[in-house]
Amino acid sequence: MPNNMNLTIDSSAITPMINNNETQLIFQRHCNYDRNNGGLIPESINEQIRVITSFIDNLKTTFTLDEIQNTYFLFTSSNTTAKENFKRCVETTMIAMELIKRFLQENNIPLNHIINLNENTNFNGSIHESKQLTEPQMFTDATGYLDFLKTKHNGINLDFWVDFEEDLSKEKREELGSEGPDEIVQRAVWYINILQRYADYFHKKHPDCRLIVLNGTHYDLISPLVKQRILGWEKADTVNVDYCGGISLTLNEDGEIIANINGTSYPFDSQYNKPHHRHF
Repeated sequence: MPNNMNLTIDSSAITPMINNNETQLIFQRHCNYDRNNGGLIPESINEQIRVITSFIDNLKTTFTLDEIQNTYFLFTSSNTTAKENFKRCVETTMIAMELIKRFLQENNIPLNHIINLNENTNFNGSIHESKQLTEPQMFTDATGYLDFLKTKHNGINLDFWVDFEEDLSKEKREELGSEGPDEIVQRAVWYINILQRYADYFHKKHPDCRLIVLNGTHYDLISPLVKQRILGWEKADTVNVDYCGGISLTLNEDGEIIANINGTSYPFDSQYNKPHHRHF
């Protein structure tokens, strides 16, 4: 593979792209946020509104209203929390859910088509928060790896992130028992397998319907997942992700998973290498 491969993921894959009996998994990076308190910044909120409004517009032009009546939505998110209790992924995903809710109301479609709002589920009207979608666990695992990297690079800067993303201090990281990019990919793939099993259950219960699952997450999960499981790139290659940008995975009736990045389709490797705890 040539050196210096470089890609920036935008929001063009966040658009409806499934048929009946199929599931679309969207993995979207959160909005940009204030580094002092963790709150979303207004300009990025407006970008998220634009992205989801475009998604809805494409939904209306791709499907008839009768077809949309057979489309269901589920919203899940990283539970990462800032020091002022802002949850940037949850808040980004909530914007999407509220806009989809408004769209359903305007078209007299029952709100239980948002599975989170269905009283017969245990989502209680809320975004489902998952530990599998979080930022790197070094920020919360108290292993000392975060402090090690900060000391080595005099803070959290470009060299800090290159070290982490390329796993340059792998020996020390493993000694401390902290998570690296390979482990992040493993938990992401495990979560995708869980969602695939959920989709199988859903489609048996709702034949001839579509399921769209929007998952709010981080650059730190999307980037290595794309490099390792979609593009087959090296850790030293660069995959940036725009704020509010993301990828889509289509789960078809044959159990295949096709990834979409910036409008281009790729096969997706959904195999995981080791058992993981079953937390949805």
